[in-house]
Amino acid sequence: MLFNSYPFVLGFFPVLILAYALVTESRWQSLTPWLLVGASLFFYAWWNPAFLPLFLFSIAFNYSWALLLRHDGSQAARTSGRRKLVLGAGIAVNLALLFYFKYRDFFVGSVDAALGVHWPLLHLALPLAISFFTFEQITYLMSSYRDEEGTHDFVSYAMFITFFPHLIAGPIVRYREIYPQFNRGSVFRLSAANITPGLMIFAIGLFKKVILADTFRDYVESIFDGRMTTFAFTDAWGACLAFGLQVYFDFSGYSDMAIGLARMFNVRFPENFNSPFQSTSLIDFWRRWHITLSFFLRDYLYIPLGGNRCGELRRNLNLFITMVLGGLWHGANWTFIVWGALHGAVLGINHYWRKLAIALPPLLCWALTFVVVTVGWAFFRASTFDRAWAILRGMAGLNGLSWGIYYQSLGRHQYIRLFIGLFIVLLCPNRQTIMEWNLENDYIYAGVFAVLTTVCLLSMANPPAFVYFQF
Repeated sequence: MLFNSYPFVLGFFPVLILAYALVTESRWQSLTPWLLVGASLFFYAWWNPAFLPLFLFSIAFNYSWALLLRHDGSQAARTSGRRKLVLGAGIAVNLALLFYFKYRDFFVGSVDAALGVHWPLLHLALPLAISFFTFEQITYLMSSYRDEEGTHDFVSYAMFITFFPHLIAGPIVRYREIYPQFNRGSVFRLSAANITPGLMIFAIGLFKKVILADTFRDYVESIFDGRMTTFAFTDAWGACLAFGLQVYFDFSGYSDMAIGLARMFNVRFPENFNSPFQSTSLIDFWRRWHITLSFFLRDYLYIPLGGNRCGELRRNLNLFITMVLGGLWHGANWTFIVWGALHGAVLGINHYWRKLAIALPPLLCWALTFVVVTVGWAFFRASTFDRAWAILRGMAGLNGLSWGIYYQSLGRHQYIRLFIGLFIVLLCPNRQTIMEWNLENDYIYAGVFAVLTTVCLLSMANPPAFVYFQF
């Protein structure tokens, strides 16, 4: 079920809030966690019920495996090789499921192309949210291995994994961040102090998705998925800029909606975006873009590889490996691997330049970072290398610097939207800053919420899926 759809906005969510309010104020308040779990499973199954059994298996397996990790609670056992082996096996099962459904055909196709080994392709449908809930299952197993508070509590674990606001596309949260919030005396009731900001955050996210992100979709698809194979300078740069704005407004909009929805249930999620296009280095960019994924890759991949503890060369290699695997996590395609490798290589250069302590003007630092990120979108969005190289040739001016055919056919309004989008991400306050404004009159919040919601509702007839649903 999509957050930006009539079934969710006018059906699922109002019914759930009403049921939640009734149950939390009744003698059946103890059933509230199961209400949230059941509603979240319904929310997940709405997209495709065939994926639900795999999701339920993941829940049952990981909780059972966590019981094995907690079976011997002695300090010696917590550090023994046997427990580490059990932990590694549990993580391996989760990654094996992810590999089978998401990467099996990619691996087979790559081996076939390299060695001529003709294995059959299965063309499996990608289970919804498997990339996200796999990572969260890993964080739960790690919490169980460390014997953190609440890992034995099945109800809290089930809510952590299934909780519908972050179930489909994050933010990627840790069990230790959520468990204390699910176990406060005040959590299972509605609170005006959280409902009001939650609704406002949700409305801002919905506006980002429906009004901003989706306006770039047709233009991006016409370049990246169309029949043209030669692109003018302006078309190529316009397409990559448009996709950068589309994926930012799309995914940050989803994250805002998830944060707002969770807030209405008195749960605070970590932030996932913080004006990344204002970054003055690629290091800073990855501290602002998909923040929860960056933290996950740092804590569960980069640091275990050795982090920055083994010298500069090893640190850069660890960064490169982390970003390559981070790129592969986004999709089963060599273009994602190249995108990750590009970011990994530039991060190493970025660290080396910092070591030289050569100061550059902030505007130049921003421009270099923005160009690298924008060029990288060509690999991230293109489905084939031929398409990516064709767009890069256009960006380099090898096909001329004149206005392109798509500029002529789509009209100047596309470029006006680009300028508006860039103005918003580069110069306007972000959602976190807006929510910190101390507006004395609540009617202002109510009016802004009403306007944003009304405009979005009028534009949601055929809602497209979120960009990150395919990852």
